[in-house]
Amino acid sequence: MADSSRIVLITGASRGLGERLALHFAQKGYDLILTARSEEKLKSVAEAASAFGVRAVAIPVDLRSPSSLRDLANRLAGERIEVDILLHNAADVTSKPFLETELEEIDSLVRTNVIGMLQLTRLLAPSLARHRKGIVIMISSLAGYKTNPSQTVYSISKAAVNAAADALAAELGPQGIHVMKVALPTIGESPGAVPFEQYTRRLDRAIARRESEVFLTFSSAWLMRLYRAFPSLKRLL
Repeated sequence: MADSSRIVLITGASRGLGERLALHFAQKGYDLILTARSEEKLKSVAEAASAFGVRAVAIPVDLRSPSSLRDLANRLAGERIEVDILLHNAADVTSKPFLETELEEIDSLVRTNVIGMLQLTRLLAPSLARHRKGIVIMISSLAGYKTNPSQTVYSISKAAVNAAADALAAELGPQGIHVMKVALPTIGESPGAVPFEQYTRRLDRAIARRESEVFLTFSSAWLMRLYRAFPSLKRLL
């Protein structure tokens, strides 16, 4: 169980997995900084989270805008809020074959999934390093390990997330910041999907153990590691 003084910042917290993660961490006693583009939806999630007796602050942020990210960092600094866990949940999940993807869609997807994530980490890293217990959680995807032709740019962005997590772990680790990447499969109740409760149980365990690479199932862990060891298998399977 988390100490109630711990603070987690969750991006993309206004709906879907981000909303459910906010309520999960609130139930465990974390105070919350919730960000997304929709202020109205964020406030609704913050109100629901507050019912668990924690502080939940909704701050509209556009990951594609450096000025929006600076405003967030400046507000946290001005209010002397130091985040313990930075959870990069937000993602543009546009999934199309490459030749059907518009230039604007490529720009928005990469800015959200890669550039904005890196910029926000850069802005908050000094604060995370001060108490030498900060954690940065980068939500990747199985598509970042084995690219899917039907979602080419998305797969590329998640492969970049994996590379970013590895690089930042090496650089920021000595400064007391633990960096973790999570290989997310489909989450939900549909056939073949991983239930949300299994996702949060695995995430909680990974945080407690300060793991660096997190898979949600045994089979996906070994299959993705097999692909990494034998890249030619990606073309066969």
